[in-house]
Amino acid sequence: MKPYYQEDGQTIYLGDCREILPALGRFDLLLTDPPYELTAAGGGIVNRRKYMHDIKNFTDGGFDLDILDACENWICFCAKKQLPELLAKAATMPRWMLITWNKPNPTPLCNGNYLPDTEYILHGFQANRCFGTYKDKSRFIVHPAQQGNFHPNEKPLVILTKMLSVGCQINDTVIDPFCGSGSTLVAAQLEGRQAIGIEISERYCEIAANRLRQKVLF
Repeated sequence: MKPYYQEDGQTIYLGDCREILPALGRFDLLLTDPPYELTAAGGGIVNRRKYMHDIKNFTDGGFDLDILDACENWICFCAKKQLPELLAKAATMPRWMLITWNKPNPTPLCNGNYLPDTEYILHGFQANRCFGTYKDKSRFIVHPAQQGNFHPNEKPLVILTKMLSVGCQINDTVIDPFCGSGSTLVAAQLEGRQAIGIEISERYCEIAANRLRQKVLF
């Protein structure tokens, strides 16, 4: 199995993570932002936003939670709708934590509901596998929402570097089965970790490879 890209401890594979993961062996941390379980159907104001059309039938269908079993320590971003199943899975781990990303600048659309100012991150881990500084171990992150430069679901590097800090140590190996435009790998490059990304879209594999090759750290 030949990598799509490999340089300076960062590797990208093009393909379906369900087929590639079993051949890759052991990792110290699985850190991923998988497809959220959302819908862009309907005629409301929210569903007319460009973002919802960008992700329709692409990254809005959820994912197979068994993919997390590839590593005994994992960190997974998710939508509210996915929380019940992910919390049940996290509860089978020796230790787990729910972390929130709180956005001070949410889209001002609530349509009779709460503001979309929070995203969720589940961390399931073994004993003695929560690292980082006192500040890193906060259960919430406050950081503005921002439009991605490379991908409609792109996460800010400041959030990914925090999760790397608590999830693994320098020189550890991280796997991202849904690496998209490569932000996890870029964060790993910044933080002195080895990383492997798997992406099913060749377009995003190329974007991720170019970011790593050119050291585009934004």
